[in-house]
Amino acid sequence: MHTTLKIYSVLVLLIAWVVLSFVFSPQILPGPIPVFQAIGENLTSGDGFFHLYKTIFRVLLGLAIAMIIGSAFGIVMGISPKGEKFLESWVMVGLTIPAVVYAIITLLWFGLNDFAAIIAIGITAFPAVAINMWQGVKDIDMQLVTMAQAFQVPRRDLILKVVLPQTVPYILAATRYALGISWKIATTVELIGMSSGVGYMLNYWFGLFSMTQVLAWALSFTIVLLGIEFLLINPFEKRVTAWRTVVQV
Repeated sequence: MHTTLKIYSVLVLLIAWVVLSFVFSPQILPGPIPVFQAIGENLTSGDGFFHLYKTIFRVLLGLAIAMIIGSAFGIVMGISPKGEKFLESWVMVGLTIPAVVYAIITLLWFGLNDFAAIIAIGITAFPAVAINMWQGVKDIDMQLVTMAQAFQVPRRDLILKVVLPQTVPYILAATRYALGISWKIATTVELIGMSSGVGYMLNYWFGLFSMTQVLAWALSFTIVLLGIEFLLINPFEKRVTAWRTVVQV
C-alpha cells in the first residue's frame, strides 16, 4: 500500500511537470524528456558520474562529521543540565549563522579543496543534529537511567545501552535533516569556489543559460538522495525500530 502511494505521488509530479512544460517555454521549464536525455548524455560522457561522485563524497564525509559532533553535543545537553547551559548558546549560534558564511570562511582557511567543503558541511549541519539528539535524550525514559545509575552501570554503557537505543527515531530524523542540509551546503561551496561537483556544474550551465542542464544536474542528485533514503535509511529504520508498536489510526 505504501509503495503504491509513493508510485502515485511520483506519477502526479511527472504529470504536473508535463502539463506545466506545455504552459511555459523550454527556457523556463523544459519537459521531462529533454531533461532525462541530458542526464543520459551526462552519464554517458563520464562527467555525470565524476561530478556526482565528488559531491556524494563531500556530502557523506561532511554528514559523518555532523552526526558525530552533533550527537555528542546533543547527548551531553540531554543528560547534563550544566552541559545544556554551556553548549546551548553554541548550538543556537551555529544554527543561525548562514551556511554561505561557513562556506566562505572554510574556503579562505583551507583553500579550494575537498577538505574545506567537508568541514563546511560538517559545521553547518551539526547544530541540527545536536538539537534533534538533545530533544531525543530529554524524551527517554528516565526511570531506566535512574535504575542503571542505581546499579552503578558505567557511564559508557549507560549511553550505549540505555540512552542511544531510545533515541534511534531522533537519530534517523537528524540524519534525514542533516543529509538535506549537507546537500545544500555542498552545492553552495562547489558553486563558490570548487572546480568539480554538482554545484560547479549548476553554476557552469547557469552561465550558459541552459535550464535543461540545470534541471538535469539537480534531478540527478535528487535521484541519488532518494536512493539513499529508500535503499539505505528506510530499511535500516524498519530493522532498528521493529520492536516499536505500530499505532493504527
